[in-house]
Amino acid sequence: HRQELYRRIRVARYPPSPHLSPRAQALIARLLAPEPAARPSLRDALDHGFFTQVRGRRGAHSPHG
Repeated sequence: HRQELYRRIRVARYPPSPHLSPRAQALIARLLAPEPAARPSLRDALDHGFFTQVRGRRGAHSPHG
């Protein structure tokens, strides 16, 4: 079972959690891309819809947000 787990990690194949929103699943998939160059930068990750949906509602862009 361990070898199968390692193989899945290398190719980024894992079952999506039904407890996560589609935006969270999409961000996680990008962060776990097998090819490092395909992974988002920190700025790209923070600009992802998963985070911007929260910032938009709570006003995190505000200095007092």
